[in-house]
Amino acid sequence: MQPRGAGRARARIGVATALDGRNARGGATVTTDYANHYRVHPRLRWELAGDGRVEMRLPFGSKRLRAAESIATLLKRAAEEPPKTGDVLAQCLGTSVFETLVKYLFLLPESQADALGGGLCIPAARPAGCALPVYDLDMLIEDDLVLLHVPIATTAEGKVSVASGGRWVRTHLAQSIESPLGASARQGVLLDLDFGCQLDTASMRLFDVGDVVHQPLQDRASDIGERAAYVCRTIVTRGARPLILGGDHALAYYSVGALAQRYPRLGVLQIDAHPDLYTVGAVCDERLNHANVMHWVRRMPHVLALWQVGVRDFFHQPTERVACVHDPKVQVLSAFEAETSGYQRLLDGMDPSLPWFVTFDVDALALADYPQTATPVLGGLSLYPLLACFERLFHEFHIVGMEFVEIGDAPPEAHGTAAIAARLASRYLFHLRKVTPTRDLLYSTIV
Repeated sequence: MQPRGAGRARARIGVATALDGRNARGGATVTTDYANHYRVHPRLRWELAGDGRVEMRLPFGSKRLRAAESIATLLKRAAEEPPKTGDVLAQCLGTSVFETLVKYLFLLPESQADALGGGLCIPAARPAGCALPVYDLDMLIEDDLVLLHVPIATTAEGKVSVASGGRWVRTHLAQSIESPLGASARQGVLLDLDFGCQLDTASMRLFDVGDVVHQPLQDRASDIGERAAYVCRTIVTRGARPLILGGDHALAYYSVGALAQRYPRLGVLQIDAHPDLYTVGAVCDERLNHANVMHWVRRMPHVLALWQVGVRDFFHQPTERVACVHDPKVQVLSAFEAETSGYQRLLDGMDPSLPWFVTFDVDALALADYPQTATPVLGGLSLYPLLACFERLFHEFHIVGMEFVEIGDAPPEAHGTAAIAARLASRYLFHLRKVTPTRDLLYSTIV
């Protein structure tokens, strides 16, 4: 399942024989926008490599590019001048060279230079599926499922931190899909006994780009979010599906926002104990955080519908300097209704003509408690009715991506919120692939 070129240690570019920024299937590199202004990465370094060539490198990256000295001269000159548009740089450097430099972040979009200058993703020590370098996302094809972990936190940590809890979802998912014979095993199938089906691992096409870079002493939450949005945009431009692991729920602002160009008409399905529409009439309302993020999401022009499922919070709402408003985009199915009457009103109310993105806060679950999430609420959604709802969602609607957030950093119990998130992710994977029935079949050693 290794994509072609994913293991290349070095790429070479020159004036006449440059990499053309195209993948093995002939699609152009997807992150290049010629209307953007670009600047040279401030930490770009180069050294002579002989034969009139130089080797360029970044301190955090694994890619080293070789180019003609004339390219290095042009880049040095560009670094001393104001940012230029992509079309101007392409005329100076050549289109193929320009696209390659953008792909590997040697040239940074001016609007995101501060965030992307710190890097994109660090490979996971134990990936779920096939490890894929973030710079090789242009090798994805339609309906590939791509996992990334985003350690974002927008508020001071309380009793439980949720910044990096998503790694436990990866751990559960990796344990479920790995062969008991180890990485050397060549053949195998994934069996789902709940649903009586199997998936050939050779056609799994689950990729893991690792953890979005987080430098605690340097980065703002917005830096981490912009890196995640950059990766997510690249994934969906290829028609692939992001599987994003948070982090707190402010992540939704960046993940949903990243879908705007690919999906100009989008529905958002929020599974959550809290509406995340809190407002108190104070200055904190103006700052994005995990408690108000859905105000930001509902106002996005490309978001045409927001369904909130599982809400059950009980709280005091200040009424000074705030107004009670009605937003026709927002529909609610409370945890009480879901548990006592089921999910049919949700399924009837969702627009099947829209693509849908699922943002799942694990505190929606009935068993969510410390330390598996930071803000537990009495009650919640039960596993099998929720799983049945997701089966219909995957069958009847176009689910273009999912994220799971607010998972506690502490090691989870065997059947905690991270395990349930991994289980729902596994069903998403099965629905994206061709599966075969396994009922009345069993496997036995060949004698």
